[in-house]
Amino acid sequence: MEATKTHEEMRAELIDKAAQDERFRARLLDEPKAAINEALGIDLPDSVTVHVHEDTATTAHLVLPPSAALGEAELAGVAAGHIVKDPYQGRVKHLHRDTGEIHS
Repeated sequence: MEATKTHEEMRAELIDKAAQDERFRARLLDEPKAAINEALGIDLPDSVTVHVHEDTATTAHLVLPPSAALGEAELAGVAAGHIVKDPYQGRVKHLHRDTGEIHS
């Protein structure tokens, strides 16, 4: 069984495929979720939105990871001692109820 690919590995695979295949590149720009599904076999839920941008000689894009700040739902979970999911790394962290320390 193949190990799960990381976000960066999947991203690199999509970029490589787009660099080699102009038809895939156009599809990725026009219909990113469908192109990702075809290339990686990943069905992204309707709640996920994907934006694909193409750099040019005069335009560059900088993508920032999600903010480390917790929203209301995450804060409520932390206060109750529940699991907090790191939105960028996909790792699960646990809050120790007695010490307040967060462990991976």
